[in-house]
Parts: sequence; structure tokens; C-alpha cells
Amino acid sequence: MSREHENARSVPRPAMTSTDPSPLDPPFGIAPRHDGVGRFAVWRTPLAVLLIVCVILAAFTGWLGGGADEKTRFDTPLATIELTHAGILRSGNWFETQVRITPRQTLSDLVVGIDDPLWRGMSIDTMVPDAESATALDGVYAYHFGKVQAGQPFVLKFDGQIQPRSFRSLEGNLHIADGQAEIATIPLHLTVLP
Repeated sequence: MSREHENARSVPRPAMTSTDPSPLDPPFGIAPRHDGVGRFAVWRTPLAVLLIVCVILAAFTGWLGGGADEKTRFDTPLATIELTHAGILRSGNWFETQVRITPRQTLSDLVVGIDDPLWRGMSIDTMVPDAESATALDGVYAYHFGKVQAGQPFVLKFDGQIQPRSFRSLEGNLHIADGQAEIATIPLHLTVLP
């Protein structure tokens, strides 16, 4: 045996005192009351799993936004109007809306109007095609697109972004007209979630 091993064996170890912790004692700050299991502890894991599953299902179904667009068709004696838009919008997100108008007779000046409350708190970034002229009177943004032939579909697409605000609902009308003659007024209701 080497001299180092002999020296290591000859060093006396300190005796254990009653104040020294034993290997089975809990760490400092942990008391016996911390060992107890609460009566609802058995439900923690199932409730956490249920909460996660509910959030995932809400995302897949579009219940909180981001789901399939709503498609609505309106038939009037003068035109068929198809509207495609998101029913639930998320604050800060982009959205797209399409309006497809198929007139039954030639329109001399197709006008698409949007009530101001629908676009309050939004940024409209693009509108295709561009309007020949635009007005903002009596709380309605009106866009004039000129002559549209009977049976020729006219598709208006606009993209925008919801400005970050709290939970709210947006309500208003989409107006379709031939000059001053109204073709259809379509009520819209949008839900904006944070």
C-alpha cells in the first residue's frame, strides 16, 4: 500500500453530532407539511391535459379566428352578390375580403359602399381593382367603378389589418348600387378578438 493511502486512512473522521443532518433528512426549508398531497392534486394532470386539448380544438375549428372564411350569397332582381370574408378577426392580423357582383343588367356606374363602423380601427392596404373615384359622405366610403356589362362578374378584393385593440364587435352595411340607385344592402357583423 502506498504512503498516500496510509495517510488518507490515518486521518480521523469527525464524529457525527446530533445537530448534523442525516442523509434521510429533507433539505433546509422543506418541512414535513410539504410532503402532504392535497385533496385536489390527483386532478392536476387531467385538468392540464383537458385545457391543452380545448385550446388545440379551438385552434383547429377556428372558434377563436383563423378558420374558414364565411361565404354568403345574395340574389336580387338586379344582381347576384357573393361575399367572402372572415367572420372572426384577430387583433393585429391581416384579413382579406372579396365581393363578387354579377349584374343581371348593364350598370352605368357600379358603386360599392362600406359603412364607417366596419372599417373603424382597420388599415385598408390594398384594393383591387382601383376605383375610378371615391367619396366619404354620411359615414359611408363609396367607391365608383364605372360601367359593368350584364352577366359580367366584377370581383373586388381588399386586404387590410386590424389595429390592436380590445375585444369588440364591428357592425355595418355593405352597399351595392348603380350610381344613386340601390341594388342591395348587406348587413355585416365581425367579431374582433385580442
